[in-house]
Amino acid sequence: MADLFPHYPSPPDELIGIAAQLLRASGDTSSTVGDVESGMGRAVDAVDGDISFPMAQAPDPAVRNGTSVAEAAQFASGAVMFFAQAVQTYNDGIDRLNAQVREGEFDVMSLGRAGKLRRLQAEQARLDEALDAAAARVAGMLDRGPNPDDAGFLEDHGYLLSPDGGDVRSIVATMPAGNDPDAMRRWWDSLTLAQQVAIVAARPDLLGNTDGLPAETRDEANRLVMADDYERLKANEVAGTLTDTEAQALANIEKARQNLEAREGHIDPITGAPVHAQLYIYEPYAFDGDGRIAIATGNLDEANHLAVLVPGMGARAESMGSGRSLNVYDESRWASGDSVAVLDWVGYDAPSGSFDGGITGVVNQQMARDGASYLAADVEGLRAARGDDPAHLTVIGNSYGSTTAGIAAAEYDLDADDLILTGSPGVPVGDAGDLTTAHDHTWVGSASRDFVSSLGRTGWTDPTEVFNPFPGQVELLGNDPSEDTFDANRFQAESINRGDDWNIDDHNHYYDKNTESLYNVAAITTGHYDDVTRADPRYDPWYASLRDPERGRTPHEMHHAP
Repeated sequence: MADLFPHYPSPPDELIGIAAQLLRASGDTSSTVGDVESGMGRAVDAVDGDISFPMAQAPDPAVRNGTSVAEAAQFASGAVMFFAQAVQTYNDGIDRLNAQVREGEFDVMSLGRAGKLRRLQAEQARLDEALDAAAARVAGMLDRGPNPDDAGFLEDHGYLLSPDGGDVRSIVATMPAGNDPDAMRRWWDSLTLAQQVAIVAARPDLLGNTDGLPAETRDEANRLVMADDYERLKANEVAGTLTDTEAQALANIEKARQNLEAREGHIDPITGAPVHAQLYIYEPYAFDGDGRIAIATGNLDEANHLAVLVPGMGARAESMGSGRSLNVYDESRWASGDSVAVLDWVGYDAPSGSFDGGITGVVNQQMARDGASYLAADVEGLRAARGDDPAHLTVIGNSYGSTTAGIAAAEYDLDADDLILTGSPGVPVGDAGDLTTAHDHTWVGSASRDFVSSLGRTGWTDPTEVFNPFPGQVELLGNDPSEDTFDANRFQAESINRGDDWNIDDHNHYYDKNTESLYNVAAITTGHYDDVTRADPRYDPWYASLRDPERGRTPHEMHHAP
């Protein structure tokens, strides 16, 4: 059942990120003040006569103003940290109330139900009162600005940190070795609020891509690192010293910034408020410059339903767009009304599809197999970060991404509740039962005239052998998951404007608005399986070529929107 008592709208991890940004700004400003003082000191030593006194006085305004800004940022960081702790205390109290609700007495009508509800509501009122008092105290601090009384309170309670992050080395030394996301989450939870803020501010590079940490923490850390990278690379660009490698990384960063802006500027179709966005993975130099980037629409830490979109051929950081993920987000919100987060995962080295050697990757499992290991690990990290609050998680592989996702579910223990394969050129297993999602939770959308979806092996033939440029040297992509022998759940995925025969254009419309495919993807993503419009599988009789019952059906527009 849904929780009766809600958490505070802004999660503590988001407030920790704000406090860390303020603390980092304080440190950066202090560093600049130091540079001004030392630089002007050298300048004064270099002159004599009438100009020496004015030169000595020149840095004073900058130093005074800079020091004031640094102190204000440090003070504001402490105030926000204090409020973050108050929110965490409030949420812990709310969790205790909801645990009492789930004890069972509210599942049936009973004489004690009304009395228990009144007691819980009274406790909620006390929690609200305490949080309101903390909010008022913080508002007063920020209104007054840095002053000895408030600064003393924050320092006594461990909230007024040094801008250099304190002894961050000792905190880093406690980080678990290896790549165990569960251990990493336990480590993060063991830190005090001040330690969390300190390490985010001082060493965001250690946190942004670390599986097991909350998505909000990773987002804040990655944005700090990205801001530093962007400033440095833009300066190199202006100076004319930008290398080719740096130029590609800068292009990836600019695309990531655009994608974040597009998501944060998107309006939730139900609440009418801007959606939340998170920079979950940030590696702009990965894969020889193709980049490894993942951006979420929604809050991965809190959403009821998570979807991970795995793209296909040609996917790289510089080509990332927002349209597909925003469409899945909107349709899923309409499908359920539940909270949703959609992770656009450009997390592996996808084949380019060009004829300069990249085309061989499209008909070869190797890049999909490499990507599958990344995908399974990142999903494991998502699971670990949610701890005892698991979400319904769906992995959605499109085109070559479906091969990648299929291998992850077959060979790398992909921990997904549902697996959706759209426009699949093949999956290297013969039966959905060989996947971690098995028969009941493996779903396939194959438009009947999508040429790419015809490339998978069917009962009697392997069409991809015709296209194999190196027979016996490369592994082709596998079996058609929409065929009856694969025994997955096929759903309707025809385009209204589909071609008259096999074509490539139909391959590009699985996530368009008002399509059968998007409708069904959203229904599965939100666990509304009864809403899925199912399609009969393809079959390959011994006496004829491949048959597809969907070819003769007239497609129609579908949507969950009111």
